[in-house]
Amino acid sequence: MKPVPLPVFGAALAAALLLSACGSAPDEAPDDADHSGVDGDEAAADGETDGDGDGDGEAQGDGASAAGLSAPDRLITAAQEGAGRAASFGFTEMGFVSDEVAGSYRELLEENSLAGEDPEAQVSPEACAQPLAAVDFSPLLLGEETVRADYFADSFSGAGSIELATLDGEADQERVAEHLENVAALLDSCRDTEFTLDGIDYELRIEEPTLQDQDGVSSEQAENTAAYSWERSGGEGTTFAQILFTQVDDDIIMVSFTGGEAAGSAEFTSIAEAIAAEASAALETAE
Repeated sequence: MKPVPLPVFGAALAAALLLSACGSAPDEAPDDADHSGVDGDEAAADGETDGDGDGDGEAQGDGASAAGLSAPDRLITAAQEGAGRAASFGFTEMGFVSDEVAGSYRELLEENSLAGEDPEAQVSPEACAQPLAAVDFSPLLLGEETVRADYFADSFSGAGSIELATLDGEADQERVAEHLENVAALLDSCRDTEFTLDGIDYELRIEEPTLQDQDGVSSEQAENTAAYSWERSGGEGTTFAQILFTQVDDDIIMVSFTGGEAAGSAEFTSIAEAIAAEASAALETAE
């Protein structure tokens, strides 16, 4: 399948961050010039997130192409295939995040979460502070030759994203291993936590969704796959998120949803698996 040009996002992007106000996703896709959308009627036949992927939608771009991104073509194509699969579930408003915005997001993560325990957050139990802060990991942190596409659906209050990167050396491998360890630590000992950030008290619940479509996944990939969902209450309301992280040979894929209650549902687990599988197949084809 030849890649279909998608618009390049040039403004702030939604992010599934725990210890940041950026964890709040918008109620709907922005309609400004930097977020020029796609034709929803052409992108998905049913426009519903029904969880079984029966929609025959394909992303159709009417904005700038992805040619200006610095990521390798194989990663851009894989991200586009994943975004196209998202369109079959009704996520018909989508586009690539520009290099400039990705750089700003990278700085945000490096300055806040990756420093370890966030000095502005008071976490209980205290032992959960470090893994809770460090779990805000993104493939974009592995260098400039990475790619992210965001997508939105009329039927979902929030946003989804797919990120891809290729591991370059031992340092990247160690960073990914540390991320998997942090996810495991949270699921093992920190499922219920409380934290205070900027004077606001939050309650956080972390769970491990049950992955269904693992029959075609190699044992090595299964070992390098982590999935978790969280529900954060406090401040202006409750935010839900779900993250699926997997490694395919030297490539990593992260699929995220942030926003309304549906983001943490089993339905969205199936959607995330389908998106990741589509991107994974594209990477294998590109080899």
